[in-house]
This record gives sequence, C-alpha cells and structure tokens, in this order.
Amino acid sequence: MFSQNRAAGEWLKGQSRGTRVMLRILLAVVTAYVVLGLWLIPQMMRAVPMDTKYWKVKILAALLMLIPVYLGLRWGACRFSGRALPESQGAETPGTEKKRCLLWFGIGFLLVFAWMMVYFYAYFPGSFDWDNLDQWWQIQNHQYDTWHPVFHTLIIALFSKIVNHYGFAVFMQLFLYSVLCGYLLYTMAKWRFPVWSLVLTEIFLVANPQTHRILLFMWKDSALTLFMILFTVYLIQIFKSGGQWLKKKRNLTVFILVLISISLVRHNGILYTIPLLILAVLFFKEIRKECALSLVLMLAGMWLIEHPVYDLVGASRPEQTYVETVGVPMTILCNIHEMAPESLSPEAADFLAQIGPEKRWKIYETGNYNSLKFVTNANAVISDTDPGEFLKLTADTVRNAPGMSLQALYQVTRMVWDVRGTKEWHTDLEYQIRENDWNFGYVESREGLREALNDFDEWMLNSPLDYLFSYNGTHLLVLILCTLFVFAKKGKGWKAMTLALPVLAYSYGTMLLLCGPTYRFFHFDSVIFIPLCLLLFSSWGEGEKTV
Repeated sequence: MFSQNRAAGEWLKGQSRGTRVMLRILLAVVTAYVVLGLWLIPQMMRAVPMDTKYWKVKILAALLMLIPVYLGLRWGACRFSGRALPESQGAETPGTEKKRCLLWFGIGFLLVFAWMMVYFYAYFPGSFDWDNLDQWWQIQNHQYDTWHPVFHTLIIALFSKIVNHYGFAVFMQLFLYSVLCGYLLYTMAKWRFPVWSLVLTEIFLVANPQTHRILLFMWKDSALTLFMILFTVYLIQIFKSGGQWLKKKRNLTVFILVLISISLVRHNGILYTIPLLILAVLFFKEIRKECALSLVLMLAGMWLIEHPVYDLVGASRPEQTYVETVGVPMTILCNIHEMAPESLSPEAADFLAQIGPEKRWKIYETGNYNSLKFVTNANAVISDTDPGEFLKLTADTVRNAPGMSLQALYQVTRMVWDVRGTKEWHTDLEYQIRENDWNFGYVESREGLREALNDFDEWMLNSPLDYLFSYNGTHLLVLILCTLFVFAKKGKGWKAMTLALPVLAYSYGTMLLLCGPTYRFFHFDSVIFIPLCLLLFSSWGEGEKTV
C-alpha cells in the first residue's frame, strides 16, 4: 500500500505544472467534501445543542481522516487516469451496424414503455396535486399566468389539443420519456459504448421507483427530466465527435432550442444551462464560437418567449415576490421557534406570531418549512415584510442560536448532498389524485393492481437498492469522483469539469431555495449521472460517426 501511494505521488509530480496544481486543489476540495461534508457534519448534527467534548472528538477524528482520504483519492486519480472505457466491436457493414443500433433503441424504448404502461393502466389517468390542477384549469380556461412556467403549461396545452384529457397528457409524457430512453441507448450504441454500460444505463432508466411516480404527474420536474435526457444525448454527440457534431447548423439549432427549453421549463433551469455554456466557451476551444452564439441566442430566445409569446397567449404576471426564495431562512426561523423560542429576537418572534395560531404550529415538521407554508398565511406575512428587515431578523436569530441554525440548514438541504437519508424524502412522491372539477379519478376495479404495485415500490424504497436510485447525494458523489479521476487524462481536464460542474451548480443552487425535502427537483440527476460518468471515461474526439 505504501509503495502504491509513493507511486501515486511520483505520478502526480510528473504531471505538467498546471495540471499538478489544479489536481492538488481538486483533491483537497473533494477530501474536505467527503470528510467534513459527508461524514463530520451529519455526525455533529446528531448533537445539537452541542456537547463540547462530543464535538472535539468528532473534529479530531475528522482531522485524522483527512490525510488517508486525500492519499486514497490521489491513488484513485493515479489508477484511473490511465483507464479508458473499452469500446464494443462494431459490425462489419454499415447496414448491420445500423440494425445493431436500432436493436438497442428498441430495447431502450420497449422495456421502459412496457413498464410505464403497467403503472399508467393501474393509476389512470395519472397523479396530480394542486399545481397540476391549477395548470389544467389554466389550459381549459385559456388563462395563463407565470406562477407556474407558462412554457410548461403550453406544452400540456399542446397535448390537450390532440385529446383534451389529463390522462392523455400523462400518456404522452410517458411515451416521450420511453422514446428518449431509446434514443439515448441508440446514441451510446452508435459510439461503441460497451454492452454492460448500456445495460447499466437502462437499469437506471427503468428500475427507479421514483421515476414512474414522478412521471405520472405532469410536473415541470417531469418535463425537465425529459429535456435533460435529450440534452445528454447531445453532450455525448459533442464530446465523442470532438465538437464536430455541433458545427452542423441543424444540430446547433436543436441544441439551442433544447437549452431554451431547459431554461424555461423550470425557472431555475438557468443554473444548469448558463454555467455549461460559459465553461464550454472557456475550456472547449473546438466549439467556443458555437457555445458563445448559443448563449446569446438562448437568452434572446428566452426573452422572446417570456414576452411576445406569453403576451400573445394573454399570460398574466402575478407580482413575483421573494417569498419563493426564502425557504432556508424560514426553516431556520421555524426551527428556532419550536426548539429555542428564547433565542428569537422580539422582531422575529412578532414576525412568526403573525404566521398562524399556536395550533397551526403543532403540525410543523422540524426542518420542513413546507409542512407549515401551505396551511398558514406565511406568504402574505413575508410579502408584507421588507426584505432587508427579513434578512436582519434572520441574521439576529442565527447569531443567537448558531448551532440550531446550522442544524436547520442541514435538515433542509441534506436531501441534495448527503449519502444517508430518511423515508421522509419520498413523501412528496406518493401516488395521489385530488378532488377536481373534471371527474378524474382512479378506476375502482384496478385497486388490487395498484396495491400490488405500491407494495413493490415500497419494497424497493426500503431495500438497499434505494441507496442507488433515490439518494441524490450518492449520484453527485459518483459524478464528482469520476470527474476527479479523469481530470489528469490527456484531453480531459477542464472539459471534464464542463460536464460535471453544471449539474453541481444546478443541484447546490436549487438546494438554497428549498422549503423542504422535495426530491423531484433533482430527479434528472438519477437518470443522467450514469451516462455522464461513462462519457467521462470514454475516449473523446473520435470524429463523427456516419451511422
């Protein structure tokens, strides 16, 4: 083991100066992330209010862990930097090769579609909460507003023009997801990804119980997952072809259209698209001009859709206040209100007293502002409070109770980054169908099938497989490690970071807006992280395939 670490050290010294310096920085950052973020903080959050001796022991243990973890990551970077994803053998003739790729499209499409249709049959016409019903009402009454992304509402409206039934919109969502899964496997087969990698990708596309639960809702998060799969196909084409794929005008056009779609289908989609394009301009010189043009046209396209197009359909624009961005500080305030009210300043106590009567506070779930947000007048109270005053009373509370404030931050954000979790993370993914004006309801005679499928889902969610499918922190950690391990490989470096950093920017940026453990915001991570990790280890710049 000592000889291997010595060899890893010599390997690192042999890198170019720029690579060596950057790799050491990355090793240090990832080491701190693993030891302090994924181990120390969860350990310490179990002891709030803090026990000084407990903290000292944990901090000392973490400091001792830093060196072996750093050395282990350095060894991993050395070991894997020379590894490349093997390519499968191509067919002898172009016709046979195309049939092989079409076979993988069929596998990718049919397995996913058949499985989705089982759930669609049992839970017809799909699931919906108040957000879905509000969007459906907007479509039926041709009265759109920007509280929900109008771009997404118009997509559902397009489906309703074919068959005006919520169940048909859900069917189209499931169908398109299946087609895109087939397209992803087709593209990976075209670029000679090994068979085992295609099978692994298909497993994560079809077997995650969270996927069919989310896709039975016409959520903007469901649409985001579809667009992200399509965009991942384009990333494979771009990186494997050394940027040549994007130089075709047709491809550049669809690339920009999908960027616009990702940015508009969720208001925070720009946390992914803008970092990706900026990084590509800086570090992917082969397509620097195309990505700079894409950034300009994406922003212009977004403006055109959000103004002339939205005005054309008569979309109203309710006053957008800061109430949707204060989930983390509100979680801190609510936690302190319940656990240590004496730490609240008089102003903070008065502010929280306006939110609701004492009986409402009895239903508050620690670390989950959502449990209180929708049953009180919290939004109105926040809107009437000056943002500067709100920040001041939050800062005063943090200063008075730093340990509990840190615990609240941990509780509301850990679903995004922690590799350990609780069943509460899945609560917003229960099959549900609200009372509605259109008499949509589950078919009574299929209750037995629904019960069987729900029992199967619960078994999956309570099994060790859940760590693979439902833990966003696991997906991000695997992506981070894969990026670190290929960074020193010739031709990778910051190009590899261009694949990973936008996903991290979206995840950690959205994390700061959370009001509770809402997994669906990050569902696409579980779908695309396997193809991205495989792409990181594959060879790049192979020229464009003619398949």
